[in-house]
Amino acid sequence: MYVVTYAIKVRPDQRQPFSVCWRTVAEAKRDHCGSLGSRLFARSDGTYVVLEEWPDRASYEACVLPDNYRDLDSDARGLCDSWDKTGEMELAESVTVG
Repeated sequence: MYVVTYAIKVRPDQRQPFSVCWRTVAEAKRDHCGSLGSRLFARSDGTYVVLEEWPDRASYEACVLPDNYRDLDSDARGLCDSWDKTGEMELAESVTVG
């Protein structure tokens, strides 16, 4: 598994439209690129943290969304003050709830 994380500062008045854009793009990455899913976390300071899961790095790097989704991804970024990739990691070990 390969994980990519982002820290995103969404403008306070744009949180709802951002959430809709994020979900749509996350679903497109799952449906068109094979991502294992994405999670959106909210910090108390108003920053969002996104955790994207991929089967492997190659799947992440090969992801090309159809044009209409790329425009939506740009729209989502336009609702933000900042959007920083904070990490890329390969899974070393896992313990899950059984």
